[in-house]
Amino acid sequence: MTAADIAAVLALNATAEDLVEPLSADRLDWLRLIAAHAVVVDLDGTPAGFVLTYTPGSAYDGLAFESFARVYADRFLFIERIVVAPEHRRSGIASKVYRAIERAAKPFDRAVTAVPAGTPALTFHANRGYAEVGKQVLPDGTTAMLLSKELP
Repeated sequence: MTAADIAAVLALNATAEDLVEPLSADRLDWLRLIAAHAVVVDLDGTPAGFVLTYTPGSAYDGLAFESFARVYADRFLFIERIVVAPEHRRSGIASKVYRAIERAAKPFDRAVTAVPAGTPALTFHANRGYAEVGKQVLPDGTTAMLLSKELP
């Protein structure tokens, strides 16, 4: 992900704001610079999705990340968000991205993420082997499920 991708990534993010937090251009630019992975999924020259991940010790400031750091110290890779364009959902893109991220997470022993309670994302993650390790009530009153997948 480069600075040239910011407008496209913001547009993609807006299509999934029921699952992920909104982003400003400045926040996204900072997030991509501190990320372990800041990747745009390109299909035939068109952005079809993106992923942001963070390693322990990064400057990332999310609540779920802080919870995982307290529990797992430096033994996790945090999947902050994966967004796929609506027209490409259920086409296998998210699964391919998750496989790649999980391979990258092996040296950390686990991949972790947080998803909104009561959403289809929980089933997707359960099918990939993610287990609930906690719950977090967010400042807006919603609940996020904290999920972890152990990677032997």
